[in-house]
Amino acid sequence: MTDSLRTAGPADLDALVEIENAVFVPPAYEPMSRRQFRWHISNPRAALIVCTRRGQVVGYALGLARAGSRYMRFYSLAVLSQAQGGEIGKRLFEAIETAARQRGLGVITEVRADNTRLHRRYLGLGYTEFEHKPDYYPDGCAAIRMKRSFGEV
Repeated sequence: MTDSLRTAGPADLDALVEIENAVFVPPAYEPMSRRQFRWHISNPRAALIVCTRRGQVVGYALGLARAGSRYMRFYSLAVLSQAQGGEIGKRLFEAIETAARQRGLGVITEVRADNTRLHRRYLGLGYTEFEHKPDYYPDGCAAIRMKRSFGEV
């Protein structure tokens, strides 16, 4: 089974919205809207990468670079349940790190304080904590903000 990564385009909009609504369920998360995805697809400061399997989009990752910032914000990653359990999430995350490095940026992300598994994974990849944000997520859960630099950032 060959999965491939590529930059998202306008033809991916329906699939992106479908994945978002399947993976991010309120009240823990607020899914992005169709309008938000349309903006990210056309935004040159965004890195929106999709993973396809047999021609179908099964996951995506989004990174956002703000003008003047030394970091790209790793904003979101989602993989359809039937495509989870392999390397798709890892490959998508690495693609955002690569996009950041290509722009001479580090990466900033946040993790739910109750997601200890992901928190440990980020620490293992070289991310360091720099901020705790109480009541960050729609359900009231706190966030731990983390960052990683690549060389001279």
